[in-house]
Amino acid sequence: MHDWDEKTILIVEDDEANYLYFKSLLKRTGANLIWEKNGHETLKLIRENNEIDLILMDVLIPFINGIEVTREIRKQKNTTPVIIITAYTSKEIREKCFIAGCNEFLTKPVLPNKLIKVISKYFYQSRHTYITEESFL
Repeated sequence: MHDWDEKTILIVEDDEANYLYFKSLLKRTGANLIWEKNGHETLKLIRENNEIDLILMDVLIPFINGIEVTREIRKQKNTTPVIIITAYTSKEIREKCFIAGCNEFLTKPVLPNKLIKVISKYFYQSRHTYITEESFL
């Protein structure tokens, strides 16, 4: 059992059913969950809230897609881990996500144990790393 009652996870997902799925998977961990449904509100929240420990990000969200939101987060020098969770499985989308600065790329549907294992990796390591666009130049 994971005890993440002092952790805050931002779930960026416009589909309520998907959000409820993630919420049900994470409720036993005790983590504080925040739900945002679009890119504009996500960026605003991240600028105003320094307490977010991890972000679960969908790619296809309204106004600003998840790849661009991730890119903006990294431009702000924010090192909060970003885990992309998407139904898109193409190599091109995967590369764009990593170039934008995501830490992990998972495809939907995400198995419960896989999600918990990936989140645990970031909650139990001391430093966060991500790939930047410069890494590919």
